[in-house]
Amino acid sequence: MTETTTHNFDVPDMDCDGCVASIQKAVYRLDAAASVVADLTTKRVVVGSTASTNAIKAAIENAGYDVAPAS
Repeated sequence: MTETTTHNFDVPDMDCDGCVASIQKAVYRLDAAASVVADLTTKRVVVGSTASTNAIKAAIENAGYDVAPAS
């Protein structure tokens, strides 16, 4: 079984609940068992998933958001 890893991303243009829902949907399409926690104040998204960082980043970008691994 593949191990779940925590991935942290900065999504500077995430500014409403609709943005959060779009990002969650994009990640869930990639990994239906993922956990997605988004903080609109810090514009940070934390994903627990078996998918790779690059795959999650691409899914969020394909949903229309700029994204970078959080520092």
